[in-house]
Amino acid sequence: MKEKPLFFVLIILTLLLFVLSLSVGKVSISFTEIFNVFSGHSDEMLRNLVLNFRLPKSLTALLVGISLPISGFLMQELFKNPLAEPSVLGITSMASLGVAIVIFLFSMIGLDEFLNNPWITIIASFLGAVFALFLVISLSFRVKSSASLVIIGFMIAGLAGALIGMMQYFASSDKIKAYLVWGFGSLSGLSWEQLGVFGLFVLSGIIVSLFTLRGITALLLGEKYAQSLGINIKKLRLTILISTALLTASATAFAGPISFIGLAVPHICRTLLRTGDMKILYRWIFVSGIFFMLLFSILTEVFPFGTLPINIITALFGAPIVISILLNNKNEVR
Repeated sequence: MKEKPLFFVLIILTLLLFVLSLSVGKVSISFTEIFNVFSGHSDEMLRNLVLNFRLPKSLTALLVGISLPISGFLMQELFKNPLAEPSVLGITSMASLGVAIVIFLFSMIGLDEFLNNPWITIIASFLGAVFALFLVISLSFRVKSSASLVIIGFMIAGLAGALIGMMQYFASSDKIKAYLVWGFGSLSGLSWEQLGVFGLFVLSGIIVSLFTLRGITALLLGEKYAQSLGINIKKLRLTILISTALLTASATAFAGPISFIGLAVPHICRTLLRTGDMKILYRWIFVSGIFFMLLFSILTEVFPFGTLPINIITALFGAPIVISILLNNKNEVR
């Protein structure tokens, strides 16, 4: 397979999807009108629709499409398990617990006014995701089997789910609805200020992740071989931890618990490329993640009976991928 020409085609298709995402919605906008918006020759209403609603949503899809697949890729390589990804290891569940604490407990103790500040939810989700990730990594040093670590991840998710269920049982219906809406995930509603912070976290996570590629490539032949090349395994794990924490926590905090995309995209790229070159695999996952999230963002808008939550689309896409991993790659799941 000629990788470079195909990669160039993927980039072109991704750029076209980005422009299309600005056009598709309850009100269709032509490409000419989009060009007029950016050239300053459109009316104020159209300019506001594109620049303050659709462009932020498309950029959010772009950032989520980078962060979750890359973090999933790093986890899978670290744990040598194709099922490893943020939602499987309980990270998104702990982020959900952080949000549940804010929504349910704050209302119980009379701090409802804080819920009007979107930063409170974002910070709570971020802290929950970071805590879960540090917990998973610390346990990984004590558990030899990657399969056991995945089971631990499910147990963390189960514990978080139990605590959330307990708070829901005593919460009012409007708070339960608010939590459920957050749990569906959303690519819209971010301000430019929030997008700037989100982008900063993703950029930081990507920069850190680039320092792991040499070590990950060496790990393909085992830890002893990597150490013979001068790779510090503990330092590599810590670097992957930092990168994954920045990427996963920020995506969950700003867009909600979006599942499957972090697992499915790396698996698709591995299946198509069948390469041991981590740099090639990395750039394909990077661009493919953007491509799929933009595609899913468009699909949420074209549903005939209203806008679908993004998590429904990603689950419909990702669940068959998980099944294919279990059925067709039995030897990879260790």
